Amino acid sequence: MQDFIHIARNSWIVILAAVGILVGLAMVGYGLLSGPPARSSLQVVEGTISEASRVTRRSRRSGTTSSYYELTMRPRLSATELKLRVPTIEMAESDVRSLIGRPVRAEFDSEQDVYVLTSGSREVLTYANSLERRNLNLRQYHVDGIAIMSAGALVLAIGFAIGYRKRRREVAAATAPASH
Repeated sequence: MQDFIHIARNSWIVILAAVGILVGLAMVGYGLLSGPPARSSLQVVEGTISEASRVTRRSRRSGTTSSYYELTMRPRLSATELKLRVPTIEMAESDVRSLIGRPVRAEFDSEQDVYVLTSGSREVLTYANSLERRNLNLRQYHVDGIAIMSAGALVLAIGFAIGYRKRRREVAAATAPASH
């Protein structure tokens, strides 16, 4: 047991592998525990879409690009404009353009992400489709987390094997009689 503690403290490979396992575990946990909100908890607002634009963001850290439509809405009962977001994968650009100047009903979460968008009697964005696409992203966190944990476990085993051999050589060298 002492050897394992010594190896864990002195091997950067083991330390990095343990961090990798923890990151993977956090990703799996995030994928399992977080999820889209229940429809009953969404905020509902009715108003007119005054503007719409496509926003693309690139993550410096991961290098991934995300894109969404930002809809500017003037609610009926408020003078304050509201900025709502819809991922571009969930709605066609032609549908977004057709909403400008039209009255709509939006159901969105606390982060202004729209889950349901209705214009007249037509549901342009349905709750079921929103959930399906957003749950795919959460499942990807789960899958990526498992892959990172598996790689971390493999590197951890390799790190311990290397460290154990090195530790045995150190112990052998320390206990060997000195030759003159």
